[in-house]
Amino acid sequence: MFFWKPYLAWSAIGLVGVLFLSLATDTGMISQTPGMGDMSPLALRLMAAIQPAALVLIGTALGVHVAHQIGFRSWLTEKLRGEDMRFPSPVLPLIVGLLLGFVVAIVDIAFFRLVEGAWPEQASQGVVDRLMAVTYGGISEELMMRYGLLSFLIWIAAKVAGVARPGNGLVWTMIVVVALLFGAGHLPVMAQFAELTGPIILRTIGLNAALALFLGWLYWKRGLEAAMMAHIAFHPGLWIGLLLVA
Repeated sequence: MFFWKPYLAWSAIGLVGVLFLSLATDTGMISQTPGMGDMSPLALRLMAAIQPAALVLIGTALGVHVAHQIGFRSWLTEKLRGEDMRFPSPVLPLIVGLLLGFVVAIVDIAFFRLVEGAWPEQASQGVVDRLMAVTYGGISEELMMRYGLLSFLIWIAAKVAGVARPGNGLVWTMIVVVALLFGAGHLPVMAQFAELTGPIILRTIGLNAALALFLGWLYWKRGLEAAMMAHIAFHPGLWIGLLLVA
């Protein structure tokens, strides 16, 4: 049960985020895909959930399997394995996560007003959308990007380098790589609200990568749960910033 207990627990938690993602999905847009026009809304939501669910399951498997081998930890995983680990303090992750969200909102509004001339029209967010942001963004994405992809890349790099534990330079290199991939992964969503011009691409990758650098550092130094707490707190900070300035 060294693998299965934490894997099943984290998978169940991560799939909650996928559920809210599917509930928040605009099925009208998916129905325009060739061959999907006659599908029911439920079937369309299930289709929207397949890929992120698979990524969560794969990322969780990678993290549970290799993270401990490179010295990266998760409180829940350790507890389910019968090992001792203190739960990370929420103070730094929550405070910095909120502040980052607020700052990103201010920078984003300034960017669009100065570079694009106006803040892009966006649909108002309801309860389901906000729950999706904190569960899928704050938990599911961390299982995919930090616990899964980052752990795996560092593990592979350590194997290639022939070291048991990766050095600071190797870890930071992979944190930056995953941060850039995380930023690029937000481009399809951004394309729904604005044309992907050069400045828009740089803005989308840059702002999301800045958050991901902090999340990667937190995962490395304080554990997976610390990164999740910061990512969850980021969204209320973003909403507050947009509410006050937009």
